[in-house]
Order: sequence, then C-alpha cells, then structure tokens
Amino acid sequence: MPCAASDTCFGRANPLVKINSLRGRLITWHLGILAAGLVLFAVLLHQSLSQSLYRHHDAELAIEANRLAQLLVGVDFGQTAGVPSLVPSQVSEEFLMVRSPQGELLYRSPLLEISEPDIGQHEALVHAATVGLTTPQFFTAQLERAGPVRFICVPIGSSPQAYLQLGRPLGDVPDTLRAIVTACAVLIPVILVVMSFSGWIVASRALAPMKAIDETLQSIQATDLSRRIDVPTDAELQRLVATLNRLLDRLEKAFSSLKQFTADVSHQLQTPLTVMKGTAEVSLGSTRSASEYQRTLADLGEEVDEMARILADLRALTLADAGLESGERGPVDLAEVAAEAIEIIEALAESKDVSIETAIEAGLTVWGSRTGLKQVLLNLGDNAVKYTPAGGRISIWLKARDREAIFTISDSGVGIPAEDLPRVFDRFYRGRTSRSSSGTGLGLAIVKRIVEAHGGSIEVESRPTQGSTFTIALPVGSLRAHTIRHFSRRA
Repeated sequence: MPCAASDTCFGRANPLVKINSLRGRLITWHLGILAAGLVLFAVLLHQSLSQSLYRHHDAELAIEANRLAQLLVGVDFGQTAGVPSLVPSQVSEEFLMVRSPQGELLYRSPLLEISEPDIGQHEALVHAATVGLTTPQFFTAQLERAGPVRFICVPIGSSPQAYLQLGRPLGDVPDTLRAIVTACAVLIPVILVVMSFSGWIVASRALAPMKAIDETLQSIQATDLSRRIDVPTDAELQRLVATLNRLLDRLEKAFSSLKQFTADVSHQLQTPLTVMKGTAEVSLGSTRSASEYQRTLADLGEEVDEMARILADLRALTLADAGLESGERGPVDLAEVAAEAIEIIEALAESKDVSIETAIEAGLTVWGSRTGLKQVLLNLGDNAVKYTPAGGRISIWLKARDREAIFTISDSGVGIPAEDLPRVFDRFYRGRTSRSSSGTGLGLAIVKRIVEAHGGSIEVESRPTQGSTFTIALPVGSLRAHTIRHFSRRA
C-alpha cells in the first residue's frame, strides 16, 4: 500500500516535513509556543533588569536631590551668585542645574559649563521644568558629550519658585541592556532551530504507535480478519485502538455471516434441487400415465414449497442478523401480541388433541417490532405443538419480573437430549428428535436473533421424554397497572 505524499508512512520520515501533515502541525505548534515563550521571557527579563538598574540610580538621585532642594528653599534666584555658596563642593562636580518654571537655566554646575555648553537648550530638560509638576520626576536625557544621563527634576518650594535638576551618567547600564537584547536576538533563533530538531524527534516518538496501527491495518485482508491491533500504553490511543478493534470484530462477524449464509444457502438448496432434477429426468426418460405425471408434478411442487420456506427463513434470519427484522419499531403491548399468537397456536394444537394453558399479564410494553415478536411466539408455539404427542399439554405464561417481561412456553413433549441443548439455536442444526420432522432448522436461530435485537435473552431447559421450557426475558418499556388473565382450554 503506497504511502501518502503528505508526510510519511509513520515510520519513514521525509526530509521535509509538510505543514499539512500531523507531524508538521505538531512541530509548528511546538515552535510557535516556544518562540512566544522565549520572546515573552526576553521582554520580561529586559524590563525587570532595566527597572532594577534604574531603581538603583533613582534612589541615590532622589536622596541627594531632595537634600539640595531643601537647602535652596527661599533663595532669590534672581541673584544666581547665592546658589553656588549653598551647593556643597562635592556636588558641584555633579550634573546640577536650577531652572525657572519657564525652563530658563538659572544655574548649572561648573562641570556642565565645561562639558555641556549647550545644555541650557536641551529639549528634554527644558520640558521637564515647564510641565509644572509638584512632585519629583525621573527621565533619561541623551547629552552631546556625556551620553545617556539619568536626571531627577525636583520642585523647589511649594509654589514652586524653581526646579532643581540633578543627573548622573548611566555608565554601563545601556550597554548591559543592549547586550541582553543582542543576546536574545541571537539565541532565540538558535534555540528555535535546535528545538525544531528535538520537536521532530518528539513528534516521531509520539506518532510511533500510529505506525504500528497503520501496519496492522494494512496487513489485515478480507481473507484474514482475525488479527487485532495491540493496545498501546498511551491512554490517548487506547480508546482509538479499542474502537478500531471493535470495528474489526464487526467486520469479521459480517464476513463470517456472509460466508456462513452462502454455505447455508448452497447446502440447503442443493437437496431440493437435486430431487427436482432427478424427478424431472426420470419423468422425461420414461412413458408414464397421467396420474403418475400428476404425482411427479405434486412432488416437484412440494420441493418448490420447501425451497420457498428455506428462502423465507434465510431472509428472516438475515434481517434479524442486521437488526432489520420486518415491522416498524415502537411500543408493543406484549399481551395483545401473545393473544394473537395464542389463537394461531391453539388452531395448530387442536388437530393433535393438545391442551393449551395460558396466564397472560396485561400492561407489559416493550420497544420493538410487533411483527418480529409475534414471529418469535409463533415459532416457539409451532415447535411445542410439533414435538408434543396427542394428549399432551402446552403452558404459556407472560409476567413481569423486576423491569423485565418474562415469556415462557413449556410443553410435555419428547424433549431435547442433553448433547443437543448447546446447539439448538445454531443455524440449520437439527437434533436427533427433530430430524424426522419437517423444517429448515432455522426457526430457533431466527428466534434467538430477534430476541437479542430487542435487547433480550432466551434460555431453554429440557429433559428427554419430559418436555422443554423456553424462557424469554425482554426489557420493559412501560409498566402500567397489572391485571392477570388466567384461563385454560382443551383443544
């Protein structure tokens, strides 16, 4: 059986895994989820490290800036000469500025006068002073010579009358953050490439049980349906394999039934056809009187009737096997069905002087086919009459037991030998006591299949010369108020 072009035959891996294959989809989902996780991790790492590094600078800046702002409260910033005298000498070397609420530079440290002569017009620094905030704010400014500097802008006084801006170079913080971004940009693709191979290995191992299932299904042919798929240890596949094995069971049963049906038809029709052919050849090969020809035609008619009975029984059995016995399904009143069948059984028993005793409980309803259930009762009744000698007795009961309807038919006939009991429901099986009577050997097989199709069961008890008892149990669909009708008749 050729492999599908989409991917592999579960075992032979194609170098390029197509995206529409199961393995391809597994790897794609694996890499997609992994990539999203790595990117999210990189973003969170960058944010966390950035906040941690900036927090260290911001804490030191806040302490120093608040101290200096307290020193400058009340200073007349129109006289900028008073500002340097209040600034400690060690701070004079910092990036220190004082700006008016309009952003005008009122003071800057000597270090800034030398290193950043144009800092007075820096857009970010001017904007920070003109916003008019009354609480400290942090921001990063890119200076021309010093590079990135972390600043804090603190209002001086409650008005405020001016803004103090204190900054410190970030040093290696930007480089550290850039290194993390670069490392993530390089490592994430490498990790995805490596994990694509590991994902392929994982997917292959995960699909390995599918290879065994595929090989087993390919090896199963119509001539050998006995093989089954080994149940894997993976819980996810156990249900699938169990379903496939049940499907194979049904297929095997269907093929066996078909073969058995073909063999049964061939066997059962061979005898009447042989008799008909022999009778016709003898009649054509000799000169006979009109009465002899009439007897020959009568014999041929009997054989045709026998073939018709065989075909009718085979059809009924086939329908029962498929759960398609004739008659629409619906609620069936068993008391009514039993009463109709008993009338026919009594007519059969009348000619043999056999008595019929019945006890039918009304109000028992089952779901099923009225025609099929009536056929069950008629087949059992016909067998009881057939094997009960004159003067014998047949008892028919219908009663409720728990949630079941129990139908029992018992006779005082010849009984069934113990060695025949296990096979009485087999197709075309005829025990020693039944070989002398007419019949196709399909009646009890049909009964059993119809009962099982209704979710019921049938059992038989018998002793030679003491009669037989057939008991059918059917699930009750509706239980109304019970009334019992008892009567006894003598045919």
